[in-house]
Amino acid sequence: MEDKQELTLGKYSFQVKNRNRARGAVLLDTNEGPRLMREYERIQGHFAFENEVKERLAQRGMPLTDRVVYNIEGDPVTEWESGEKYVVYQWYYGDSCDYRSSQGLERAAENLGQLHKRLRGMSEEPVPMEENLFMRYERRNRELKRVYHFMKGKKRKNEFELCALSCYPEFFRKAEQAAEYLQKSVYWQKYGKETRDVCHGEYNYHNLIYTKKGIATTNFEHAHYGMQLMDLAYFLRKVMEKNAWQKEKGRAVLEGYRKEVEMGAEEYEFLWTVLFYPVKFWKLMSQYMNGKKSWISDKNMEKLVSVREKEEAKNKFLGETPNDHWS
Repeated sequence: MEDKQELTLGKYSFQVKNRNRARGAVLLDTNEGPRLMREYERIQGHFAFENEVKERLAQRGMPLTDRVVYNIEGDPVTEWESGEKYVVYQWYYGDSCDYRSSQGLERAAENLGQLHKRLRGMSEEPVPMEENLFMRYERRNRELKRVYHFMKGKKRKNEFELCALSCYPEFFRKAEQAAEYLQKSVYWQKYGKETRDVCHGEYNYHNLIYTKKGIATTNFEHAHYGMQLMDLAYFLRKVMEKNAWQKEKGRAVLEGYRKEVEMGAEEYEFLWTVLFYPVKFWKLMSQYMNGKKSWISDKNMEKLVSVREKEEAKNKFLGETPNDHWS
């Protein structure tokens, strides 16, 4: 593998001064600045779409992304007869996003708003959503019912199952309410079926680098046509979970995003509904159902207890209904 890496690097104009392992990739210190090299088993069609998204951002004044570096032959992928495929990306020196810093979170949300504005109307014609959000909630709710009946039917229940059954009514009630709220959401009715806009798909603090020139946004592997507010909801949820749903952190995110994107009652109602859905509880139940039930890891038990403990703080942040002025 190392021989193929060396041969691959020989196909680029830069000179490597140093290298380090970095999350399944190789971080290169070169005479042209930092680069990141990844090996792929296969290159799917989404790879071209990612490059198109990054090029559009660069053309519209947002060049700090992990754009592909083309080799000396003008190809984005270096492929060998033995099957190995390598891609080199533009990378950046800088600091990671500190999710504990309100100022840093505000900057991150502002960066998301800038990204969204540049990715609006990327398709000339409306594109159908990959998955209907309401149908997703309905499917998840059916899964929760199956898990509940399975656990309830067991004669001998372990600690995890007893804890899950005790809090199930509250979380399932919220899951059903979220689906009901979504059906009534004006924003979802307008934009939930098709769109011309692109989302990052996994916008979180892991994918941001704070450089001297600004924030670099990376990892567009999940970019897709969709409702851009889903990016904001995902980022806000990840941030708030890490900060025990502290209101000041949520306000910082919303204030940062609003600097770039106007938000009204319809947007807040939709955002509230997405955050209201108990996604962490559903994930734990799904993992339980798809895993070995004879042994439950202590880590999963800790996660379930954490979800229960943080629910009160989440309720205080959101309020009881979408009409509450939680923003």
